[in-house]
Amino acid sequence: MLKDFRGIKCPVNFAKTKLVLAGMKKGEILELLIDDGSAIQNLPRSVENEGHRVLSESEEESGGWKIVIEK
Repeated sequence: MLKDFRGIKCPVNFAKTKLVLAGMKKGEILELLIDDGSAIQNLPRSVENEGHRVLSESEEESGGWKIVIEK
């Protein structure tokens, strides 16, 4: 599943991520697009603290970031 959270500031993007993950089954993959500077460091750490696994973090050509999470 791909969610575009560009333009959404931290911590709101984390709250939205939690809601999406809550509706997913264990093992499903979520791809997030973000662009908020603080979220690049905070969101992956917060997701892992919730018990999920960050599979990758990469800078996109558009200037944002893509974070891939396994529930």
